[in-house]
Amino acid sequence: MKILALGAHPDDIEIFMFGTMAAYAAQGAELTFAIATDGARGGKGDPGALARARRQEAAQAAALLGAAPRFLDFPDGALVADAALIAALKTQIGEIGPDLAITHAPNASHGDHRALSDGVRIAASFAVPVLHADTLGGTGFSPTHYVDISAHAAVKAKAIRMHQ
Repeated sequence: MKILALGAHPDDIEIFMFGTMAAYAAQGAELTFAIATDGARGGKGDPGALARARRQEAAQAAALLGAAPRFLDFPDGALVADAALIAALKTQIGEIGPDLAITHAPNASHGDHRALSDGVRIAASFAVPVLHADTLGGTGFSPTHYVDISAHAAVKAKAIRMHQ
């Protein structure tokens, strides 16, 4: 089974979906991570240096599950579900051929998360089913599926700590 996890920022897959990805990896799934923004606003300092650091952190975290992230490099903090994003997402879906895509919930608190969620649903169309990760703090989330990640909590925590 091929699983495509899509996060708006370089640390989102780790925070919102890494436990689920670890559970799928334990079952033998092939994982691909796609990160929509460059992470240039993910801290204080030079945006170029931040983007490079966030990319390296995401790659190190993904490597814990044998995955290599794909970076779409849209501007951090300005993501919109426009034709450019949808085309980039369709390209990823077409190249990877996933059996399942997991991304942010449409009612997530961050605008980049909501834009990516909208873009993924549009790009996926009938090509791949899309599941939504929990929202930050579970606010307004109505789950339809549960994945027991208790056996994978340590690797999820390690992945999150990769981000400085």
